[in-house]
Amino acid sequence: MFDIHFKAAFEGILKVITTQRTFQVMLAIAIIVILAAFFLRFNTTEWLVLILMVTMVLSAEMFNTSIEFLADRINHRKDPAIKLVKDISAAAVLTTALISIAVGIMLFYPKILMLLS
Repeated sequence: MFDIHFKAAFEGILKVITTQRTFQVMLAIAIIVILAAFFLRFNTTEWLVLILMVTMVLSAEMFNTSIEFLADRINHRKDPAIKLVKDISAAAVLTTALISIAVGIMLFYPKILMLLS
């Protein structure tokens, strides 16, 4: 039974990676940011914060994608309530991404300044 849940989760991840352009862009950015953190020799605390932020953004995008798929399945016609749900879901992704950018600046800026000086 445990294997079934993992299989379903991995199928979901694979589906998002292979079909969702926004997720692909976010994943590429996450990989670049993680490589930069290796180069800049992040400490344990910085790694924890970075991984948390990356996970939050990617998870938010997966939740948003799930909500959009479900909303489209329920109603293909223009429905103000469905639009509101989708807009709020997208806003959650945007909020998470913006906060992650701010945290990323706090993590990377001092490291880059030290590297340049």
